[in-house]
Amino acid sequence: MTRFHIDLVLFAALVMFGWFLLACRPWGIGHDQAEAASLAGALFGGAALLSGNWINRANDRFKAAQEEAGQVEKLKTMIASELVNVGCGLMSAKQLVDAAVISARAGGQVPDALDLSLYRPRQMPFTCSLGTKLLALEREAIDAIATLQSNLAVTRQGMDEVTAGSRFGLLKAASLSESLGHDMAVLAEVFTHIAPTRTFSIADAVPELATEILKRAAKPPAELEHP
Repeated sequence: MTRFHIDLVLFAALVMFGWFLLACRPWGIGHDQAEAASLAGALFGGAALLSGNWINRANDRFKAAQEEAGQVEKLKTMIASELVNVGCGLMSAKQLVDAAVISARAGGQVPDALDLSLYRPRQMPFTCSLGTKLLALEREAIDAIATLQSNLAVTRQGMDEVTAGSRFGLLKAASLSESLGHDMAVLAEVFTHIAPTRTFSIADAVPELATEILKRAAKPPAELEHP
């Protein structure tokens, strides 16, 4: 039992014992009411002191909880800004590979070699630098962020292979499109935990929820051709 709860328990015990002495005067305590009242008064005084300690600790805990909640909200705001940047990069990359997939399926030419270095999933330096501070977030949010970072690393590796000389073509473009779409679906999940009401706009369009934009952009090329 913590000191916080011990003070409250002792406070209740002293008050109850004080009233017991006044009402019953057991063990021959006090042949008159004044002696019992004096002893009960000492108990009530101790109880008041414990009550004051309990109230002070309760206030301290409340203030600490408020400060912690404020810090968590600030963390979420900063992470959300970084997530928007990551999302914009993913959508730009997916538009490129989706265009290649759609062109190839229509009988067009897809380059065998392509430099994708400018389209690699963007890093999350602030989020990655938080370390154990991320533990202040909800478990679901931590799990979603970790999953996103792992998936982004896999997508970067696939793009780096193409940039290094691996054949691009339809199959690779379709694979990257699927990988990017999955990344955006996971990113949308992260937004639901970090900033569910966060909005942004694309090409000066009306701002929409980040989750809705990402889910729509994550669709396979076939669905994008026929919305």
